[in-house]
Amino acid sequence: MAFAQIGPLTTATEALATAVGAGVVLGGVAAGIWGLARGSSRAKTEENAFFIGYMGGGWGAVAALLDVFLRYGPIK
Repeated sequence: MAFAQIGPLTTATEALATAVGAGVVLGGVAAGIWGLARGSSRAKTEENAFFIGYMGGGWGAVAALLDVFLRYGPIK
C-alpha cells in the first residue's frame, strides 16, 4: 500500500483494473440474479454469469477510458 499511485502509469493501471473488476463482479451478479429470477437451470445461469461478467469487465474498461478522454481530452 505504501507504493500505490507512484506515477501516472501506475495510477491509470490501478483505475482501469478497478473498473474492470467492478464490471466483472456486477455483471456476473446481475446475470446470476436474472437467471435465478427466470428459473433457468444452474448450468445456463452459470454460463450466462460467466459471459456477462466478461462483458461487464469490457464495459468497465470502456467507461474508464472514456472517463480519461473526457477529463483530459481536447473537448472540455
